[in-house]
Amino acid sequence: MKRRTSRPRAPEGYGYSTEPEGMLAWDRVSAALAAANIYWIGSVRPDGSPHLHSIWGGFVGDHLYIEGGDTTRWARNLANDPRVSFGVESNDLHINGRGSVTRSPAGEAFESLRENYGTKYDYRPERDEFWRIWPSSVIALDMSSLETFASSPTRFTFEEQP
Repeated sequence: MKRRTSRPRAPEGYGYSTEPEGMLAWDRVSAALAAANIYWIGSVRPDGSPHLHSIWGGFVGDHLYIEGGDTTRWARNLANDPRVSFGVESNDLHINGRGSVTRSPAGEAFESLRENYGTKYDYRPERDEFWRIWPSSVIALDMSSLETFASSPTRFTFEEQP
């Protein structure tokens, strides 16, 4: 997927750098997404209220994959409205994103996804049936120190959507 890198906007008091120096590399952010144990998934209930759920998942090939029963609240929400947000804390990074979700097999990425699950959980998916999150935007910050917090905020904007 094509992606652009920029600085996220924040109130002046946050002290975010506006210079390109210190921006995070996508390789580091995607590795942290892949290493995360728990993903927080935000969806929208039919009445418009928010719903937040923690879930296992895997990150492979610029997509976040999750699985679970179609009758769960989060799955019914996503089936009704494919807009989704997600967040993790992993490898000193705070990462949040938003995008859309489809019911989609991992296809060629299935074995890599099984490996990603297997490195984190005592579990490997047997069936290639997932919810695939296509990020439209990901924001990451290095939280290892106050200095890196201020210099690291990076937004990745993805052009390809389902």
